[in-house]
Amino acid sequence: MQKLWHIFFNTVNLCSIPADLDLRLKALDLSSNSIEQLNVLNLESLEMLDISYNHLNFIEKEAFKYLIHLDYMNLAMNLLDNNVMNNSKAFESLYGLKHLDISLNNLDDGAVGLYIHNATALEQLTLNGNSLTKLRPTLFENNRNLVNIDIENNNILEIDEGTFEPLKKLSVLNLARNNLVHVCDFQLPQVRTLNLSRNSIEFFFTNPNDQMYLLETLDLSYNNLLYFPVAPKRNRLKYLHLQYNKIGVSGLEISISEAKILHRNIIQDTEIHYAGNSNDLNLLTLRYIDLSANDFTNFSLNSLSKLLSLETMNLSDNCLQDISNGMLIKDNQTEISNISLPSLLHLNLHNNEIEHLPRILFDSLPKLETLILRQNDVKLCDEKANLSNSTCMSFRGAHSLKHLDLGENGIKIIVPNTFANTRLVSLNLEGNKNIFLPRGSLEGLQGSLESLSIANSNTSRSRVFTPCMTKLSTLNISHNRFKVLPESFRCSPLKVLDLRNNKFTSLNFLLTNMFQELDFIYISNNLYNCCNTRWLTTLRENHVSITDLERAKCQYKTGDDIMCHLLQNHTIQCQREALWKGTSYIWVFISCLIILLTIVVLVKVMQSKGPSIV
Repeated sequence: MQKLWHIFFNTVNLCSIPADLDLRLKALDLSSNSIEQLNVLNLESLEMLDISYNHLNFIEKEAFKYLIHLDYMNLAMNLLDNNVMNNSKAFESLYGLKHLDISLNNLDDGAVGLYIHNATALEQLTLNGNSLTKLRPTLFENNRNLVNIDIENNNILEIDEGTFEPLKKLSVLNLARNNLVHVCDFQLPQVRTLNLSRNSIEFFFTNPNDQMYLLETLDLSYNNLLYFPVAPKRNRLKYLHLQYNKIGVSGLEISISEAKILHRNIIQDTEIHYAGNSNDLNLLTLRYIDLSANDFTNFSLNSLSKLLSLETMNLSDNCLQDISNGMLIKDNQTEISNISLPSLLHLNLHNNEIEHLPRILFDSLPKLETLILRQNDVKLCDEKANLSNSTCMSFRGAHSLKHLDLGENGIKIIVPNTFANTRLVSLNLEGNKNIFLPRGSLEGLQGSLESLSIANSNTSRSRVFTPCMTKLSTLNISHNRFKVLPESFRCSPLKVLDLRNNKFTSLNFLLTNMFQELDFIYISNNLYNCCNTRWLTTLRENHVSITDLERAKCQYKTGDDIMCHLLQNHTIQCQREALWKGTSYIWVFISCLIILLTIVVLVKVMQSKGPSIV
């Protein structure tokens, strides 16, 4: 078998293609040079050609004539908007080309059409960062084998019907970062991934029919959506990205816009009842939905009750106070769940205004493993609270929950048994200022908790009383006021320990065999003694990674002054301190000796004069 040949001339400031290249060459990389002109390439074995990020503006008519095996060509970031009529003729011989990248060439609709007209085998086309404004059916009429089209970051305002529909093999279509406003009738059943993020889309609508759509991923993030998209009636949609839109705005709070009127007319014309929520959508196969950074003040899980396959839901960065509206009903004065999301594993409610979630919620989400409540106003219940009907929150008996984030909620105390009968693996309490963890606060987590963070809480050893957690491997107590690590943490098999920004003067407690399990430790911004660092030597000898050692500092005394120096150079400073102390002792000895000699001399003088005679 012939050996594959690859030659790289990238970033060597070439002005032309080197002569006498080996005819057996398979791949040639000429990217990031200063090539302006492309002449005939007599390389019949060449399969990959990269001339991206050059100054290419002229291509000889027969430049690609002999490249009969060329499969991939990258001409991104050149000047192909010059000499378009001439340059495009060189592409007429690229019948076998499958991958073409002509991004960032300032090409308009007509220029792109000329360049790709004869590339009938083309499967992947990248047109990022050009100047296309309107897509017409003639653009891809000779490229029926296209599977992946990337037209991100252009100026597309309009797409004519019939532009993509004939491309029966089209699977991935990226139209992100354009200027599209409406998708009135989505008719691409062959597409599996559609990216329409960062446009100006106000609604997305699919006419009802019984055709099966293969769409699995739909990205409508960073748009101006007022409504949930109307998905195809029959689809395989699994991943729906709706973050950074305007869904959830009350009809009383927004003016009647052109989008609302147009949306209403389409719905009425097709005789579809659409209430404006996801309950009316055909999303039964959905596994992931991102609704973060919209305008929800209330969101009812009831609206998602049909999504039996849903595994991940992101509702972060809204203004939510409640997500349980409509999901609970009374049965003989007892609240019971009206719905169930049996597959939901991950729920993100970060940065909302939630004070509590009803205890029955966990029964409605029987597989919930991850709950993020960071930056809310969560109020924890005390031990005597009635959990079935309260305005506080407890996690007792939340059997499926494994990962819980309660950071930055203003929580002052974790009351005993808050997490009793749970199997939490990770618990984040960071950012709760002056938090108090009394005895029993983490009771029940001794045999399950593997990661704990109480970072940035302005707390100290006197406010943390935890049981010995036999599986705790990651501990973060950074940005606090600890001088000594609490005894209870010293029995845990810690692998990662973050001690940054505290008041430690020594880490000698690590010498009690704690270092044997450690893999990583963070130690910077403490007040270490430069001459009390046996712990540092031990960590180094045991190959513990001190990730921020170059930023860690220590203190040493020179005379009456306290100096600061890099911890990793502590030995030099200790030698200086020892020298200063030794010198000090010598001077003290000499001074004492001088005083003693002076006294002896004075006594001798007095004796030599003898007693005075009156």
